[in-house]
Amino acid sequence: MGWTRPQLGEKWTPNEVSWKYIAKIESGEKHITDSSKLREISELLDIPLWEFGLSEYNPFNITDPSQSTHLYSENLEVVTYLVEQTWYLRKVAPMPEVEKSVKRLQDMFKFYQTHAPPPLKLEREYLRLFAQVHRLAAIIDVENQRYPLAIRHFENMLKIGQGIEDPTTIALAFMGLGTEYERMGKQQEAVDYLELARDQTFQTERSVACLVNSYLARAYASNHESQRFLRAIDTAQAIADSLGERFGSAKDFAYYTMSGVLAERSYGYLELGEAQKSLEMRGEITKSIHINENTWLHAWIPLDWARAYFMTGEIEESILETREFYLRAKLLQSPHTFSRAEAMLKAIEQAGYEDVSAVKDFSDEMEDE
Repeated sequence: MGWTRPQLGEKWTPNEVSWKYIAKIESGEKHITDSSKLREISELLDIPLWEFGLSEYNPFNITDPSQSTHLYSENLEVVTYLVEQTWYLRKVAPMPEVEKSVKRLQDMFKFYQTHAPPPLKLEREYLRLFAQVHRLAAIIDVENQRYPLAIRHFENMLKIGQGIEDPTTIALAFMGLGTEYERMGKQQEAVDYLELARDQTFQTERSVACLVNSYLARAYASNHESQRFLRAIDTAQAIADSLGERFGSAKDFAYYTMSGVLAERSYGYLELGEAQKSLEMRGEITKSIHINENTWLHAWIPLDWARAYFMTGEIEESILETREFYLRAKLLQSPHTFSRAEAMLKAIEQAGYEDVSAVKDFSDEMEDE
């Protein structure tokens, strides 16, 4: 800058920095470790912040709205990445690992709400992400058999979506509520919610429409509406065919796969009593699960085969698949999944097969464990 050391000392925190101190910095005898001083010298001498390893955001001048927004935008990018990674974990990792990631996200938003509300221009994106954290928390509640809490999270998600008028958030919230009501056996309520979700998808990305139509098909099948089931699942599969094996992004939060669509078709056939159609899909679904590297669905799909063989009266094959489902469920470490394996065994026993040796052996095995 063409300044002498005394001139720099006068400009840089007057009466605190001497030319001798500056000389020691230049010679390497002294080192500046205070980031506020580094920022001062960076501004005075026009040195790029990155050369000091500093961010554009200045924590010593947080009243600067442009820098505050910059930091918040970076933070929301990190949150978006964590949401994506958590959905990936959902496909490939045991439930405790997914739960850790969701807890981390919840802690972040708790901090934001208490100490760092977003700038107005970023509030919409902040709320869209907060809605997705509610959705992930609901999934954790389901896996831990806290079903009423899951519904509460989806209701909160819906309120956020309606507040910011975001069709994707609204659609996924309605879908979550419909899925939970279907799980509870309230079939018509499930259909009603999922049809509301479908109506929202006319304003969303096609990947969201694929996901919602898959779960709507599931609800139609549980409500014994075969024609509507076929129409919805055909729609979902046609969209999936056009999108490829894997689709979804931070833009739509769908994170869905062709294997998921096929699994809902198989589930629907079983709900409609068409076990043979489900079994005929076995090779296609298995191949798609492998392509998608979907560990979670790989664990769940034997339950479909167990139900199908049970319906066709092939009890030993049904028990074989139930045991496989149980063994894979142990890897997931999900109480909800365990409960489904137990329920399948109980259904077989209550149908009068409790004295079949394969059934007795598996019952003893589960009881011992």
